[in-house]
Amino acid sequence: MNLLSHALLSRAEPDDVLTVNVLWDFLSKDLRQDSREFVQRGALIHRVIDRETDTSEEFQSALKLVSRKRESVAGIVVDMGLDYALYREWDFYCPDLRSRIIDTLYERMRETAHALGAEAERLISAMRNGNWFKAYGEPSGLEEVFKRMASRNRFLEVIVGAEEEIVSEVDSYAKLMRSLYPKIQGMVNDL
Repeated sequence: MNLLSHALLSRAEPDDVLTVNVLWDFLSKDLRQDSREFVQRGALIHRVIDRETDTSEEFQSALKLVSRKRESVAGIVVDMGLDYALYREWDFYCPDLRSRIIDTLYERMRETAHALGAEAERLISAMRNGNWFKAYGEPSGLEEVFKRMASRNRFLEVIVGAEEEIVSEVDSYAKLMRSLYPKIQGMVNDL
C-alpha cells in the first residue's frame, strides 16, 4: 500500500502519528533513533502496514498482475495499484466525502510536520500542492508519479508506463484491496 492507504488506515490516530506513518519511507533514516512516543508509534504503524501487506495472499496475487518487464519494480506497481483501487472505490473504505477527507489529511499533516523538521514540511507541501493522493486515483496522475520516480533513479526507469497495467487490471486490484484493507485496518486498530 502506498501513501493514500497509509493515511486512511491511520486517520484515527493523533495528527503527529498519522504524519510519521505517511512520511516514514522518506524520513526513516533521520528518525530511526528518535525516541519520541509519537514517532515510535507512527513508525510501528507504518511497519505493520507494510509487513502485513507485503506478506499477504492478496499482495502475492497482485504481483502476478505485473508484467515481466516490470518484475524488478513489481512491489511499487502493486502498492500504487492498491492505492488506485482504494481511490476509485472510496465509498467502500470510508463513508465520508473523499475530497473532504483528503483535504483534512493534508491539513492535519501540515499542522504537525514542523515537529519532524524542514524536510517533513517540504514533503507535505509538495504532497498537497501536487495533490498526490488524488494523483493516485487517476491514470494521468499515476503516469506523472512513475515519471517522477524514474527521473530520480535509473533503476526505476522501467516503471514508466505501469499505469496502463494498473488501469487494465483495476477490477483485480479492487477485488484484492477489498479483501486486504479490512484485515490491515483491524491490525492497525489492535496496536
